[in-house]
Amino acid sequence: MICSCDSGAGQVECFHLEGSRHVVNRNFYEPAESGLTVQMEDRGKFLSQDEGLKQEIVRMTSLLYDRGLITAVGGNVSARNAGAKEFWITPSNLFKKDVTPGDLVKCDLQAKVVKGLMKPSIETPFHAAIFRRREDVNAVVHAHNPIATALGVAGVEIEPVTMEGALLLGEVPIVPFKNPGTSALAEAVAEHIVGHRALILKNHGVIGVGYELVEAMSAVEILEEAATIMYVSKIFGKTTTIPREEIEAIKKLYKI
Repeated sequence: MICSCDSGAGQVECFHLEGSRHVVNRNFYEPAESGLTVQMEDRGKFLSQDEGLKQEIVRMTSLLYDRGLITAVGGNVSARNAGAKEFWITPSNLFKKDVTPGDLVKCDLQAKVVKGLMKPSIETPFHAAIFRRREDVNAVVHAHNPIATALGVAGVEIEPVTMEGALLLGEVPIVPFKNPGTSALAEAVAEHIVGHRALILKNHGVIGVGYELVEAMSAVEILEEAATIMYVSKIFGKTTTIPREEIEAIKKLYKI
């Protein structure tokens, strides 16, 4: 469900997820206001609190594994306090289901380790690049969505097959293949993420970004849902998309 609410920081777009009361989804084409914090669902944790942030990273990583969107040691999650110059990221080569807050590594925006005993994810450079490029983004999820990645390998772009996908994702660019962990990949991701909430990395996986972790994970889940619907519909015939005028009408109705 999508609604239009006033958070005290101006008009924002919101959507409701099963099991949570309310998730704020700000306009990703505009920078977030400096110092703005968001309450994390019903848990009373704020992005300005490092320990709460680390616990949310661990929780999201476990959920991604349970939902088959990351593998045992593949995929990574990062988040920072709103607008901070440092961020926490999952470590390299640890079973994702068993990652604890103490395993996380803090890095700066140049991908240098600031705090932590573990080796940070090999993809830390593109996480840092996103945070440098997008001041409004405080959370990044890199997953290995099977269907969305397969469509990317085939060069098939995501189409507006659900209203949720059309409104919350919009266009999802396919980033040409670059070797994982390289500066070339980080530069390509930084270039393509401007103005977008999700990317497909060809022959690799996907990226979802958000003002906070629930938004970033939602982008990854909504992307896989849309990709699955497209895949199944193509098996049975033609994929029918939502008309552009209907999408614009909903945007106007809810002031998105």
